[in-house]
Amino acid sequence: MRFEYILLDALGENRVLTGSAIGLDYAHDETPGGVQYMPEAVCLAKSTEDVSAILKLCNEYDIPVTPRGAGTGLVGGSVPVNGGIVLALGGMNRILGYDEEAMTVRAEPGVLLSDLKADAAARGFLYASDPGEKTATVGGNAATNAGGPSAVRYGTMKDNVVAATVVLPAGEVLELGGNVGKSSSGYDILQLILGSEGTLGVITELTLKLWPKPKADISLILPFAEAASIPAAADALKKSGLAVSVMEYIDTDIVEFAGAVTGNPVFPVEMEGNRAAASLLLTIEGKDDDELDAAMEAVAEMSEEWGVLDILVVDTPSLKKDVWAAHDAFHTAAESAAKYADELNMTVPPMAMAEYFEYVKGLGSKAGLDVYAYGHAGDGGVHIYVCTSDADKDAFTAKKTALFDAAYAKCKELGGKVSSEHGIGYVKKDYLKESMGEDAYALMGRIKAAFDPKGILNPGKVVG
Repeated sequence: MRFEYILLDALGENRVLTGSAIGLDYAHDETPGGVQYMPEAVCLAKSTEDVSAILKLCNEYDIPVTPRGAGTGLVGGSVPVNGGIVLALGGMNRILGYDEEAMTVRAEPGVLLSDLKADAAARGFLYASDPGEKTATVGGNAATNAGGPSAVRYGTMKDNVVAATVVLPAGEVLELGGNVGKSSSGYDILQLILGSEGTLGVITELTLKLWPKPKADISLILPFAEAASIPAAADALKKSGLAVSVMEYIDTDIVEFAGAVTGNPVFPVEMEGNRAAASLLLTIEGKDDDELDAAMEAVAEMSEEWGVLDILVVDTPSLKKDVWAAHDAFHTAAESAAKYADELNMTVPPMAMAEYFEYVKGLGSKAGLDVYAYGHAGDGGVHIYVCTSDADKDAFTAKKTALFDAAYAKCKELGGKVSSEHGIGYVKKDYLKESMGEDAYALMGRIKAAFDPKGILNPGKVVG
């Protein structure tokens, strides 16, 4: 019997796509310049039981399985590079319930980040995890340990997942974690699953941490005359005791580039005849306006030592909307305005961020490529766009690859890591191996083999 008929028997005709019924969307994600890899079938899962049944069958018949959420990844993590089956989890998109006493929410992996944030806010809670791509799924966020600007205060997904239901490659269902506050109970399998990009197990339910909604908040933009002053300023703010929930380092070159595309740069480029080298975008939370006023006074006092050109206050809903629209436009500007573009995402020690940006911008200048950068100043997460208006794709690819090689080597030299929130997928495997070293990378391979002896689950990603 052909394998597709076995799947049809397990799931039903309407939930197995084959042949021309498989849309091209299932063959790629949002990786710049990514290659399309078509699966033999797409299984539309609706429950943990579906996922378990599919994995049992695929494990028995040695069929590769690639879990997929919304397909918004940037490193090929949800792309079926070895063919086989795409296990589509987007239909598992229910918010299952709130535990207001424990301050948690249960959700299926296909729930969109934007939908969960809005639903939690309507109930008076803050779902704090805030990666830039709001149409990503919470399952994808968990699989990549996504972070975002708010991670400086609220942590990454590993800090916000309390429990999960996970299906292993052979179909076993595990219930991991729980509302217990803390645990010292053997190996923490849940933390190993989070960030493993669907190579160890498939997440079918998440219990996520909620936070009280801040009663008041305000954003400030601090343009700096010298970019080198920003890391020390960010460090001082982290140690100040202020409730800083966002701390973004924004290079002025990216402000000019994105502003030329959108017509609305928002962030300052020049202040009274002085060009800003870069700006620091802060959001500070408090219990009331008096507390925020005191926080602003504290920032103003500290900023006198930093060479800050001014302090711009973002205190109305419309201004906040404009600022975050301008921030979000960095990525879309690179996609739309450059002939070819790619993105570097890694973590460097926060105190080295200005040095690192200057280094990579120098690489771009020597190679004849445009480099635009911003980052999460509180935790060292880096986003760098490498762009060209040249129509020669092969020339761009060669120059970009050389620049990426040098940039990752510098990241390692500084003590950084090859990915801060995009994950590894298939794009960064070689860089990961080089960064970790042979022994640590081999250990990861043994962990993968322990979970997935037949190697069916998301093969070709992270390790192997």
